[in-house]
Amino acid sequence: MPVTERVRRRGMWAAALASAFAVFALAGCGSGGAAPTGGAGDTGGGPTGTAAPSAAAQPSPAATAEPITGGQTLDGEIPPGREIAEGGGGPTQYTFREEWRRALAEARKWRSGAYLIGAGGDMVNDDGVPSHWSLDFIDRADAAAVLKVEIDPWGTITRTREVTGDGVSSFVGPYTKMIPFGVIDSDEAVAIGTAAMATRYDLARTKDPRIDLGFSSLDGSGPDWTYTLFNESTAEYVSAHIDALTGEVTPPG
Repeated sequence: MPVTERVRRRGMWAAALASAFAVFALAGCGSGGAAPTGGAGDTGGGPTGTAAPSAAAQPSPAATAEPITGGQTLDGEIPPGREIAEGGGGPTQYTFREEWRRALAEARKWRSGAYLIGAGGDMVNDDGVPSHWSLDFIDRADAAAVLKVEIDPWGTITRTREVTGDGVSSFVGPYTKMIPFGVIDSDEAVAIGTAAMATRYDLARTKDPRIDLGFSSLDGSGPDWTYTLFNESTAEYVSAHIDALTGEVTPPG
């Protein structure tokens, strides 16, 4: 990726934090053209701003891919991510797993059994750090509500929003599986995705990189990281899908 392009993108982050990002029409995991999984989309009811905590609820056995117990600590659940010091003494930024640890702690104030079903971020850089993350949590497979947590690159939760009512079914859809704690971090996913895309496209002719984590909307497979770029040569979004547990790239098609 050209240095000038990375500098341009870095300069856009501060402004981007002041407003919500438009959702791209991206390819879903393993689908080659379906909507992105996980954090993409802000449909549904519920007031803006910080969601008021509701009564704690434990997840049903069918809701989780692995158990969540009250005795677990965050250190015992999600492997640490990377801390990235900005040049010139700027504040430290964090890769996804560090951001997830913070967002999960917030989500469990909402529901004690909350677990992650998907996440995404726009304008992701080579270190796997986007302009912001949006993480989506439910507490059981037949969820009556979704908690959306937005967190900036420096680990500050900037917004929470509870989606309820008709918005839950339209938003959650098939995405009720728990993201396993052992997924590869966003920096590794971006490195793999960039290398994969470089074999298919001229990266100098791409822009607007985005990364998403979730399960396939077609068959529920995954979890996958999806690295998406806008290809200026064809005026379309193109994606690389990476197995989030093994790092293996799913062939396009």
